[in-house]
Amino acid sequence: MDFSKLNRLLWIALAVIIVVIAAAAVADRVMHSAVPATAAGPAAEPPAQSEVKTGTKVGLAAPDFTLPTTDDKEFKLSDYRGKNVILNFWATWCGPCRLEIPAFKELHETYKDGDTVLVAVNSLDNLDSALYYAKANGLDFIIPVDPRGVVSGLYNIRGMPTTYFINDKGIITSIKIGPFIGINEIEERMDSFK
Repeated sequence: MDFSKLNRLLWIALAVIIVVIAAAAVADRVMHSAVPATAAGPAAEPPAQSEVKTGTKVGLAAPDFTLPTTDDKEFKLSDYRGKNVILNFWATWCGPCRLEIPAFKELHETYKDGDTVLVAVNSLDNLDSALYYAKANGLDFIIPVDPRGVVSGLYNIRGMPTTYFINDKGIITSIKIGPFIGINEIEERMDSFK
């Protein structure tokens, strides 16, 4: 076995991974830099949720859904109207999803008694896999299970993890494609709730 060739291949693979992550970060920045800044002065009253079109883009009302959870309950998004919701789509087999688990655990501990709810939709996994992963990693936030990817399809999920920030009126205020590295990055996005 030629170790120098193997070493070279490993370095090339690492470089490709770094380029892909950097491209995702740049795309995310570009996508969110186009959001217009609000004018100075008194804020205009936002439209009522019923007046806002439903969709999966910033400024639209988040589509409602109902799914079973890993703790044998039922999660319905509209039941959380009045609270800010961080809606994350992930899977146990998704490597980048695993990177953000520590940040989400810290976020949940910090905000669990406040007006922000973390909801991590497990997509394209079976209930047993999701339940085992949640128990093994000490995840005690809400984990709805979407084994067939129906809700992922409703939200046009193209890659995981993807996170939607939904304000207390049910309006999408920010979208992040790719993993969060730390709680600070999530908290920056939470500013969009205001």
